[in-house]
Amino acid sequence: MSEYKTNLKSNIWKFYLFEILIDFSFFYPIFNLFYLARGLSITQIAFIGVVWTITNMLLEIPSGILADKWGRKKTLSVFVFLFMIESIIIIFAHNYILFLIASAFHAAAFAFYSGTNVAFFYDTLKELKREKEYIKIWGKIQFYTVLPSVLAMFLGGFLFSINEILPYLLTACFLFLGFIVTFTFQEPKFHKSSEQPSVINHFKESFKTIVSRKQFMVIVLVGAILGFSIDYLFSYGQIYLKNIGLLASMFGIVYAAISLISSFGYILAEKIKNSFKFRKIILFFLVVTGLCIFILSRLNTLWAIGIMIIPFFIRANYRLLQRSYMHKRISSHNRATVDSMATFLIAAIAIIAEPILGKIADTFSIQTSFLLLSIMILLYGVFFLFKIFPNKRLLKS
Repeated sequence: MSEYKTNLKSNIWKFYLFEILIDFSFFYPIFNLFYLARGLSITQIAFIGVVWTITNMLLEIPSGILADKWGRKKTLSVFVFLFMIESIIIIFAHNYILFLIASAFHAAAFAFYSGTNVAFFYDTLKELKREKEYIKIWGKIQFYTVLPSVLAMFLGGFLFSINEILPYLLTACFLFLGFIVTFTFQEPKFHKSSEQPSVINHFKESFKTIVSRKQFMVIVLVGAILGFSIDYLFSYGQIYLKNIGLLASMFGIVYAAISLISSFGYILAEKIKNSFKFRKIILFFLVVTGLCIFILSRLNTLWAIGIMIIPFFIRANYRLLQRSYMHKRISSHNRATVDSMATFLIAAIAIIAEPILGKIADTFSIQTSFLLLSIMILLYGVFFLFKIFPNKRLLKS
């Protein structure tokens, strides 16, 4: 037992190391520029996003079930392996079909990662009887591991300027090291297979966990709306920044700043949670995100970068608050599956909205798509204000 506890405690620092290694993703600030450099149109880039979304939707919930029934350690290994494959395909891709295949691998990888990482870490803390420290420790992990992410993004633009494949090549090297780390994790004994006899019944049980509680439905839907909107801003913001005159070599600096500032969303999550009612936090986040994207739809100067950063702080903060709220109220054997369902809803919104927004961006402009997106967020904010916000008992901390 002492050896098991020692290995379990080591999960914490090993998880820090793991997150650091996978955060060396040098290509994130320039991937749309890379596609343009390889001769793709914005419409083709949009379809790459559609392939990503469909693949992620198909695998998001099955991967969560697999993590709950097979083990989180093995599932994290699969994530890193698929991520490495995606990076290697991209390096050699000059045919559009290869870009679509690479996108499918990337989506599959993050389906295996989504929910599994949180469930693995939360169960580690719960086995150590430290689950009450989850927000504090997870916030610190996200804050401290942002440093390699900032460095990678900072260098990404410069590496791209030297050779377009360098960001992907270096990313693959760090992923290989992360792959090795996953084999050293200790699977928490608190993790146990569902008592349900089949995958289908496990899915039904996890689905029922969400739909049977109105507060879960509310925070998952809000998370999906914010998640999709800010993911869209992250991806197509690259084209927006290019249109307003930002140099390719500067993209890394901008996205490094976004990553650094958004990390404070994690570190301040506990303080915000303890200072404000959850329903007030949700309303504020919806309104501010909608207004920021609306302002971006009107601005054509580099001053827009300051506005662009704000929603990423909100996403980081809300993501941690949402997971903390739900994981305190669900059992271990459903944890990864329920979290995957929350991510699944983001993909469901994306598969409908992204092609529409992409077509609008191609026909009119990126900023017109931002305008439509901001209207969608603000309309839901109005609905939340009048239909959900008055219920003071619904979203108690």
